[in-house]
Amino acid sequence: MDAHALLTSQGWRGKGHSLHMTDDSIGLAKPLLLSRKDDTKGLGTKQHFTSDQWWMNAFDEQLKGLDTSKEGRVKQTVTTGKLNSIEKGSLGKYYLYTSFVRGGFLEGTLGDEKDSPISADSDEAPPFTDEPEPRKETKEERRARKEAKRKRKEVRAKVRAARRERKAKANKSESSSDADQEKRRRRAKKEKKRRARQEKEAK
Repeated sequence: MDAHALLTSQGWRGKGHSLHMTDDSIGLAKPLLLSRKDDTKGLGTKQHFTSDQWWMNAFDEQLKGLDTSKEGRVKQTVTTGKLNSIEKGSLGKYYLYTSFVRGGFLEGTLGDEKDSPISADSDEAPPFTDEPEPRKETKEERRARKEAKRKRKEVRAKVRAARRERKAKANKSESSSDADQEKRRRRAKKEKKRRARQEKEAK
């Protein structure tokens, strides 16, 4: 596949230009560089963790420190290797916890009433807050509020009553139309029977 021919057919202006039709400042003018893959592993795989075999190196170090010169006797000459650093006695029982730092306890935000600086029976004023104190309502204001509430209730009751009336009328008209249809059906049936009788008599 000729990538150059394909891109020029789609509007590319050539080497050194971005993929934008008119402006080189928009988009990339140079291709993206990809790292070469020289290993035989598949795409997306990383180097296996066993490539750094620290335990093998530690065991090799210990084995190199064994002295077998005396017949039938094996003596360890290396005592400061990596495996020696994790022996049971060298680290101590609580070695894992030595990296932690002891902190203090978090205090709660709610205290006892005894601990509060202002008790309920003290004469001191409460601490200052930005919120204004709620204003007490006068008698006239309370009357006006209750009167407005009563009027709203009356209006709601009237609306409900009108709705109920409309519903009742609709149900009544439906029932009356059903009754009229039933009457017409009966009349038509009677008329049919009468005609059938007249035709019988005429024969």
